[in-house]
Amino acid sequence: MRREPAGDLDVNVLLAMNSALVCLLQVEGTMGREAIAQCVWAGQSAEAKVLLESQEIILRGGIKARIPRSSITAFAAEGDMLRVTAPGGTLEARLGEKEAAKWAEALAKPAPSLASKLGIGGEKPAFLLGETDDEGLLDALAGHHSVDRAEQASVVIAMIASEDDLDAAVELAGEHGLMLWCIYPKGKGVAFGDMAIRGQLRAAGWMDNRTCAVSDHLTATRYGRK
Repeated sequence: MRREPAGDLDVNVLLAMNSALVCLLQVEGTMGREAIAQCVWAGQSAEAKVLLESQEIILRGGIKARIPRSSITAFAAEGDMLRVTAPGGTLEARLGEKEAAKWAEALAKPAPSLASKLGIGGEKPAFLLGETDDEGLLDALAGHHSVDRAEQASVVIAMIASEDDLDAAVELAGEHGLMLWCIYPKGKGVAFGDMAIRGQLRAAGWMDNRTCAVSDHLTATRYGRK
């Protein structure tokens, strides 16, 4: 049977297809939301992957950008469009009417603190192994969120930059039967990072069960005994 040329797709069909794609890729969790949508930002217009994280909105793919949530001055769902205003301009993401409303609702909620993401507080203090000058982590550990001795803690937070650091952290957490948060540099080119840490800990009988961002340069993964 002879087929006729398809021709151009109606714009409403394209929008419906895009909304369906957003719904298929939508992810809900402790860290936020995720979608692929047609976006406009800082003079650029393209399809991009949009992620709503606890501390920022990230654009990847056709547009690459990071918008700190602390810098957002206004946001609204307008029909199928989410508009977010920040010093760099106004982000327009065509998410579909229902999803745009859900994203605006998520943005209206206060971002969880780092202490909350690490699961530490007055009744669940942490013991810090190693030294750090990361202001966000120091703030999370301030006050009653940390203790001076591991036996008083509910979790060990260890700064990991080498295999020796990891060995010391595993020994300490294992001795006291505590969960272990490994905090280490993220990105490519890290001398001792995520893959090396995960490989050694899993081989030693520890399993990763949670991750969170600490800052632009540091990430954290929590491990417990199998």
